Amino acid sequence: MDIDSNILIRYFQGECTEWEKEAIRVWLESDEAHKKQFIRERIRFDASVVIDENKLSSSGVSNKGKTFIWNTLKIASAILILIASSYCFSLYQSDKPDSSLQSIYVPSGSRTSVTLPDGILVWLNSNTSFKYPTTFASENRIVELDGEAYFEVTKKEKKSFIVKTDKYDVEVLGTTFNVEAYANEPTFKTGLFTGKVKLYKELQENESLYLNPGESAELIGDVLHISAANQNSFRWKDGLIILEDKSFTEIMRLFEKYYDLQIIIKNDKTKGLGYKGKLRISDGIDHALRVLQKDFHFTYKRKEDTNIIYIY
Repeated sequence: MDIDSNILIRYFQGECTEWEKEAIRVWLESDEAHKKQFIRERIRFDASVVIDENKLSSSGVSNKGKTFIWNTLKIASAILILIASSYCFSLYQSDKPDSSLQSIYVPSGSRTSVTLPDGILVWLNSNTSFKYPTTFASENRIVELDGEAYFEVTKKEKKSFIVKTDKYDVEVLGTTFNVEAYANEPTFKTGLFTGKVKLYKELQENESLYLNPGESAELIGDVLHISAANQNSFRWKDGLIILEDKSFTEIMRLFEKYYDLQIIIKNDKTKGLGYKGKLRISDGIDHALRVLQKDFHFTYKRKEDTNIIYIY
């Protein structure tokens, strides 16, 4: 994921939109090298404000005066590194009145990770919104999820970790698990790998359900069904799409999620066909479709202006 340098300049000038600020935050979290690039761009921007090199060269300043100014700029650059670092940190501070709650949105076609207070590691999938406090000061550690996330939770005695979604809340003490709960979709899935979790609806905790390692819960209708957890289903955090007995239609829905586009199936003969395989998300949609064409008889056409793919 790359960032337009013009967006960074607008951020330094205080002219960024909320969407652009969120894009910079996701970009910074995706790679440590991006933070270093951010600092370099900040130093370059501030230096251009301090002095215009071309004007200095053409002015009547003496060589001794120029030497003094350049030495001063070298010192200023070191100070600007600290200033730019503080700008990186400021991206994680909310502009909303409740500044203790941080908000992250991962757009379609992207993934990112974040380390929460207490060292909790979270991977966030495409089209996911996630909220968490700057510090876990209350009795419980509570976060909010709209989308899909994989958690590695550090254990704290007598201090549960709770993931709140619009369907069920997931409570743990220390464990690794995956939650898929998009507010605009009926799907709710939780897969547990280590530890133990409790699933319940707010105000209905007496009807809670517990999962043991290796178990998965899926909401079918209004009832949670427990089955064996399939770890391949959560390899998205490693940049992989693992397809196991997925129908062609289900695969296209996954591609829409990971590649931020719309796919319209015109070939009814493909809809019910199943497929097994592994795809790397970074290889792109065209590579993924060409792989499927080896097993499915279809053609496709992509309209770049509307970002729609038609399957024929």
